[in-house]
Amino acid sequence: MRNRFWILGSGLLYTLIIFARDWKAINRIGADTGYTYVPDAVNGNLSVLLKPFPEYFEISGRATAEIVALFPIRYHAIASSSVVNLIWVALALFILAMIYQETHNRVFASGAGLVLIVIPHAMESSLGNIGMIKFPLTAAIAIAFCSSRAIIKYPKLITVITLLAGLSQPILFVTVLPLVWLLRSNDHDLRRKVMTLLTVVFATLIIQVLKVGVGAAAKGRSGSRVMSLWPGMGLFWYSGIFFPILFCLLIIVVNSLSPFRNSKYNELRFMLCASTIALSTSSYILGGIADRYFVAPMTLAWICGLLLLHDFIIAFNKLKIYALAISLIFVVVPIAKWFEAGWFLTTGPTWTSEVERGIEICATQPASEIELFVSPDSSAIVECSQLVNN
Repeated sequence: MRNRFWILGSGLLYTLIIFARDWKAINRIGADTGYTYVPDAVNGNLSVLLKPFPEYFEISGRATAEIVALFPIRYHAIASSSVVNLIWVALALFILAMIYQETHNRVFASGAGLVLIVIPHAMESSLGNIGMIKFPLTAAIAIAFCSSRAIIKYPKLITVITLLAGLSQPILFVTVLPLVWLLRSNDHDLRRKVMTLLTVVFATLIIQVLKVGVGAAAKGRSGSRVMSLWPGMGLFWYSGIFFPILFCLLIIVVNSLSPFRNSKYNELRFMLCASTIALSTSSYILGGIADRYFVAPMTLAWICGLLLLHDFIIAFNKLKIYALAISLIFVVVPIAKWFEAGWFLTTGPTWTSEVERGIEICATQPASEIELFVSPDSSAIVECSQLVNN
């Protein structure tokens, strides 16, 4: 019963925070991915789940669009943001469950789940965005891959989410280094479940590569990726690019020092750091510099920091207050600065106002379709029949 209240309380806290972050953008649709998935869900059957966008499968976003399509068109933005927010909450609870299996500490596990909800770099284009679900999904499954206890306890759940992630995120395979490490275990049951996960990851990778094409998959987003730093890019971008890798390299060095070499979470930190570095590096190589690629590595890096803080306090108990104070400053300042949804998600007219405008135009000029604007500077083409009927 206590566990139920704990999970319910954590879920409620996560929900309040994620909606507070997304509140200014909740009635808007971000330009990337925009409104693309929802008309497909409205006009098609479930086969659109396997319709690539733009070139690879992204089932997580399309499955979410199927839920949004159940609502009247004037509420599609609110429904989309709300459903996406609740998916983030579910993934945060998933992270909570994974970390709890390793720590058996409710406060610590709740904090790990909270990291996903408050991660600062989600504010630019990820909050409430139906096209960005694959990134928190990647973070959640990467954390699960690091927990042998979670894999043993929740094998079916992790396998299903791995399948969903693999058919939504082509670079999921870079997170399997911890699974390869776990194959060294003497536990036959664990090795069997790890092999199942590895099979799912590489099967979905093959499916994605066959769809995209080997050449295109190797090049990544070669035509649109930004590879070079630009003048005045600011701390937000510098931290997103460099912090996860540099911080995890530091943790690897600290892990090798005598006070931490045999500490409680030494191996878990190593595995999380391996996934963080792999995700950051592969995202940059294949996609360039983009804020959406910061979400998963940052989440893993912050959780690594929590694990390090725990062991540091045990090793240096006299410095406990100082360690907590410094850590709190480093966490609270970026969260406060980059808490609310940014301009990319809040610029432009609200979706309901655009739908109202479209209905008025369709009433006097019954064209076959009309252009509705979405933030920050993009548009969606909607048929008048869809507007009038709703």
